[in-house]
Amino acid sequence: LAAYTFPPGFLTAVLQTSARATRTPIDELSWDFFVFIEDDAAAARIVREGGGVYVRNLFLEGAGWLRKLQCLQDPQPMELISPMPVIHFKPVENLKKKTRGVYQCPAYYYPERAGSFIIAVDLKSGNEKADYWIKRGTALLLSLSV
Repeated sequence: LAAYTFPPGFLTAVLQTSARATRTPIDELSWDFFVFIEDDAAAARIVREGGGVYVRNLFLEGAGWLRKLQCLQDPQPMELISPMPVIHFKPVENLKKKTRGVYQCPAYYYPERAGSFIIAVDLKSGNEKADYWIKRGTALLLSLSV
């Protein structure tokens, strides 16, 4: 996703393609996110079904990712940024999203966040409430350099 000059445009194009394929108005679609347990190489072999895109090379700032439980955790000591597993961005018809146990993690193009917001990705918040991760400034980054 970081390879694109304008990632929101790419994500909108994916929604538009899905809307046309399912004959659903684009404003009735939203994103569902699935974080893979496997490493990047294993996720690359997964059969592509159900549409959407598989996003890799994202980085988590202000938190770590507990693969076993598929949720956020406090980062390891001296770990400011940790790599995220592959995330499947899947277009789905608008659902009532669960807010309990979910942190809407902002994704930014650069570590300098001003003007680089892309999308909010729903991640399981683990043992903490969403407010905890908000106060920590937890975010996904597409690139580590400005």
